[in-house]
Amino acid sequence: MNLVATSRTASAALATAALFLFPVGQANAVTYPTSDYAVPNGQTYTKGKLTWYNRSVQLTGEQKSVSTSSCRKTYVAAYRSDGGPNYTRLSERTTKPVCGASIGISVNVPADVVGGADFVYICLDDTRNHLNCLTFDRP
Repeated sequence: MNLVATSRTASAALATAALFLFPVGQANAVTYPTSDYAVPNGQTYTKGKLTWYNRSVQLTGEQKSVSTSSCRKTYVAAYRSDGGPNYTRLSERTTKPVCGASIGISVNVPADVVGGADFVYICLDDTRNHLNCLTFDRP
């Protein structure tokens, strides 16, 4: 009997068994900060969650209009601050209007600077004007 061959076979078998018994761990998924937002106007609103990525902000939620003759849409703009009174708008997006209903919305707002946006400005609009606007800071 060849002792070297038996030893190699046994080592290979142990290594294979170790892979099944002790699998290599998965890389941890990156978690991004999130925050809630709500911009009401009377019985209408836009509300949901913001996910703050390194180069964008994802807005997901709901916008509601109570009248078929009074439509609503959500406007969101991403900004970068210089730490003082100055800031730069990075980009903006608007959802499609909803009239007399409540719908789910999802908008990705680019913020193509290192670290992403510092804050967003979200408005509930009718078809012509900002009805109510609020600022939400990155957590």
